[in-house]
Amino acid sequence: MRLRALTIAIALCCLAACGASKPAPAKPLRTPTKVDDVTGIWRSVHQNTLELRRNGTFVLITSVSEAMAGDYSLVQDQMTVFNTKTCGGAQGTYHVQVAPKERMLITDADDTCGPRRMGLTSDPFVYAS
Repeated sequence: MRLRALTIAIALCCLAACGASKPAPAKPLRTPTKVDDVTGIWRSVHQNTLELRRNGTFVLITSVSEAMAGDYSLVQDQMTVFNTKTCGGAQGTYHVQVAPKERMLITDADDTCGPRRMGLTSDPFVYAS
């Protein structure tokens, strides 16, 4: 009898804990106002990893190409990437929307470097650190 009562009590506690709180709503995406809005390590659902550094350099690691590194500049919602050795000097421009320290969407690629374009625009990114 005690075991049954204990089992019911544990089950009720688990149910109460599961429904006690809701996750905070996602912040809306917006135009970055400063480089710190995008600085950090970002990951996508397909395990792409993008590190955007405050000094204007980036590293992009994807499962479909070699790791890429280069430089980037950010002016409002326009990110330009360049000096990527594996892209033969091609420069690319992208539209960036961000919820700082949460998620980032990179779209509207104007980039002839296919692997870089695919790695940056295939999925939204979530902030890792």
